[in-house]
Amino acid sequence: MSSLLARGKQQLIILWRRHSLWRLSLSIALMLWLAVAVALFSIYQLSIQPLIQSRQQILLQHAQQLQSASETNSIDTLPHILDDTLYNPQGIITVLRSDDGQLYGSLNYFPRTLPSCPTLKPFPVIAGHGDNIVLLEGCQFHIKGYSVLVATDSEYLWQVRDNFENAAIVVLIFTFFIALIPSGFIRYKMKRQLSEIHTVVSQIEKGHFNGRIRTNNSHDEWDNIAHYINAMLDKIESSITQIQSVTDAIAHDLRTPLTRIKNRITTLQALSQTQPISNVQHQQIQDDFDGLLQTFNAMLELSKLESSNDRSRFVDVDLAQIIIDAVDLVEPQFEDKQQQITTDLEKVHYQGEPSLLFRMVYNLLDNAHKYCPNQTSVRIKLTQSTLVIEDDGPGVNEAQQQKIFQRLYRVDKSRTTPGFGLGLPLVAVVAQLHDMNIEVQFTHPQQQSGLKIVFHFANIKA
Repeated sequence: MSSLLARGKQQLIILWRRHSLWRLSLSIALMLWLAVAVALFSIYQLSIQPLIQSRQQILLQHAQQLQSASETNSIDTLPHILDDTLYNPQGIITVLRSDDGQLYGSLNYFPRTLPSCPTLKPFPVIAGHGDNIVLLEGCQFHIKGYSVLVATDSEYLWQVRDNFENAAIVVLIFTFFIALIPSGFIRYKMKRQLSEIHTVVSQIEKGHFNGRIRTNNSHDEWDNIAHYINAMLDKIESSITQIQSVTDAIAHDLRTPLTRIKNRITTLQALSQTQPISNVQHQQIQDDFDGLLQTFNAMLELSKLESSNDRSRFVDVDLAQIIIDAVDLVEPQFEDKQQQITTDLEKVHYQGEPSLLFRMVYNLLDNAHKYCPNQTSVRIKLTQSTLVIEDDGPGVNEAQQQKIFQRLYRVDKSRTTPGFGLGLPLVAVVAQLHDMNIEVQFTHPQQQSGLKIVFHFANIKA
């Protein structure tokens, strides 16, 4: 039997630990119940208890007055100074008993078990013609050959106290069950929200990353948590999509050079048996391998920048001077295609790494040079809050504007242009490292042409 009880107790403890929502609900109900209990106790202490104590204090003061009167009056006059009316305004009864047993007062007997004042004790008496029993409270003391009993009728106060205690017990019982209603509602809401989260997490565990938690735009705690989780899932889905895109891009972009290398090696093996291999053929293979190594080195550099978040080499830099240096470097290339660069630069100090910021600007200018036709204008504007680089080229459609910052992503029409699809991803990583927000737009929105990239600064140094 004891083993069964111990096992049942252990199972209850396990269930109590597992079901946190039940613990929370009962805790809320218990707190509400304790609040009501404290309120009832405070009402009792501030209303009923003072009344009882006041009656007792009046009785003890009356006893002290009798003791004082006995000291200034003779023994024979003591019975005449008693206020022995049972129903006087203060409800105090006084009874004297002489040493020979004679009683003076309204009571026909003198209880012998009453304690000495100031200790009080209740005792019953018969009131009227013997029809009612009244419960009095009193004590006794001795003066000049008399035993004096002082008592008061506090029965109605005790009834009030008993009624209050009974009512308080009923209220506490009902309060506990009523308190379960809001706690149950809270538990229901929390369980519903957690069920939605569990459903979405289960979908993600199965490989479905498009599940999201429903929000009601109430902006309460649960709604904010749902927004945060959804934002996290958006980021995860974007990362996974980007990984898939990178994989597809690697398979698409590297298949051609690898196939070319394989074909050339096969050709060289066939030719080596009949004629010597030229240096040009060796150089072609070497160039293909160099291109592959550059691609992987660039990808490794991007991964290092994304994961390190190292800002130990940040210094106060002049962005305008960095832009001027980048323009000076690419200007000869622009002259070959008769392209023009115009600048409107304010002096802006920024916390960052000069080499990375230089590469960011250079990659954008080099990208504009590659994909813009001849005689195209490229404009650079630097203010205290933004850096804008725009061109008059063909631009990028809206569906691909955010994808151009993904690794190895290249617009179909740009695949014939030399490159690895890693220039703009490097721009995005450098901007993120320097707390810049990137916005991609059309230079000419009505014609939907031209590429306009806006960098919004965050840590401008005053």
